[in-house]
Amino acid sequence: MKIVIKRVVVFGALLILGLTALHAQNDGALLDALVRKGLLTDQEAEDVRNSEIKDYAQTAASKLSLSNHISNLKLYGDVRYRFEYLDEKAQNPLAEKVTSGGTTSNYGPGSTTTERNRYRLRLGVDYTFTDNFSAGFELESNSAADSANQSFGNGFGKFGINVGLVYLQWKPNDWLTLVGGKQRNPLYTTDILWDPDINPEGGSEILSFQPTEEFSIGLTAGQYIYADNAENNPTISGTVPVANTLANPLPKSDIWIFAQQVPIQYNFDKDTFVKEVPGFTSYMGGGNSGTGGTDAVGAWSGSAVSFVGPHAADHLQLLTAPGEVDWKIGSVPFKAYWDFIYNLEGKQRIQETYFRASTPGGADAANLAVISQNRNLGDNIAWLAGLQVGQNKKKGDWSIKGDFRQVGLGATDPNLNDSDWGDSFLNQQGVRIVSAYNFTDFLTGTVTFIDTWDYKQHLLDGSSTGQNSGLSTTLPISGGSGNTIAGGTTAGVTTNLAGVNSTQRVEVDLQWKF
Repeated sequence: MKIVIKRVVVFGALLILGLTALHAQNDGALLDALVRKGLLTDQEAEDVRNSEIKDYAQTAASKLSLSNHISNLKLYGDVRYRFEYLDEKAQNPLAEKVTSGGTTSNYGPGSTTTERNRYRLRLGVDYTFTDNFSAGFELESNSAADSANQSFGNGFGKFGINVGLVYLQWKPNDWLTLVGGKQRNPLYTTDILWDPDINPEGGSEILSFQPTEEFSIGLTAGQYIYADNAENNPTISGTVPVANTLANPLPKSDIWIFAQQVPIQYNFDKDTFVKEVPGFTSYMGGGNSGTGGTDAVGAWSGSAVSFVGPHAADHLQLLTAPGEVDWKIGSVPFKAYWDFIYNLEGKQRIQETYFRASTPGGADAANLAVISQNRNLGDNIAWLAGLQVGQNKKKGDWSIKGDFRQVGLGATDPNLNDSDWGDSFLNQQGVRIVSAYNFTDFLTGTVTFIDTWDYKQHLLDGSSTGQNSGLSTTLPISGGSGNTIAGGTTAGVTTNLAGVNSTQRVEVDLQWKF
């Protein structure tokens, strides 16, 4: 009878502690302790081990087998439902009507309104290996670099699953971490420069030092391949200038992004600190990475990446300085945050990228006046400043934050910035307000409002070549003098360089984690 009572006590203890054969080391330690205290004999402890293993073998968990070099495995994921309203107004709504040769034509409304229901699914696995290695991958419901959203209403069709993350990490010591692959962005940044959904590809090095309890400093460096073009096979098709025949093709070049940051943080106490992260981001290569369509020397094929323009990665040498100050008033957390970006080649970017000639040897005649007018445009600065109150970690938590920002025409890369704020367009300024509430530990509701408008008005480009695709609203017409837009006459067709005059967006989200 005593033996039965002992076994009941031991099994109860194991059940309470939640120990199974997956935690054999903990089981053994507990049983050894009970033997030492005389509560169990060696034979009784062995009987308990055998009985526990036998019971466990009959469970579903016993079918999961991990390699010996995996010390921990974490499954995670989230699902989000979103209702979205978007209103986008053209740069020049009066440009709807174009008069050419006495004929007036309409080219779409000056405003576009969209309402849609969307969902997002992400599922990931993080592995912890032996020898200070870890790895992970993540699957998501869209192939776009800056969004995993899928829209309802496509005939009840199914969506594909895509790889959003796949990386290997090595942390040989406390102060150094090396990462390779398609990885979470290790840079401290805001969405004025990097959309939070974008996971760069390449290598990263993260160094962190804490000389004192209050002060820490580090170095984060990234080498990311943006476009791996076919350098040895630059096929040219379509109409090509005589100087650039297939016998004398221009090679493509890869595009790399090299980013370096120095995170600096000072802690006044556990709730109060200031953080500043100066850095420099350099785009290398570019030149003729295009859209797969018309480039400065004709229509190219073999481009690895489609950008918003054929030279959209040119002249980007960015000084960056994001940061934040965190504190508490009572039990409520506060955070003031900011970002500042200065493109050292902003002027060249505007003149040589957005006003680039469609043929070698000079600018389009239609662009000459605009180039002269905007020679000192120099919109090479982007910045934001905001405040957040509250945070979202557990049931009942709430937060609200808002910021104001300005983005100059030559300040940043419109391919990588936030796809929601101003629809990624440059030459915009405006506000973002976000409020969130945790209904449970896993269920959160969020409402976002974004309102943007022109930073500088009437930035017009006279080109009719379509080279500003994505940054401009190119009218589908070409021709000589006499084309009239909004009462003005130009040599060629005037289009809108910066794309939009204003945008308004409302997003209502319901997200749950698992």
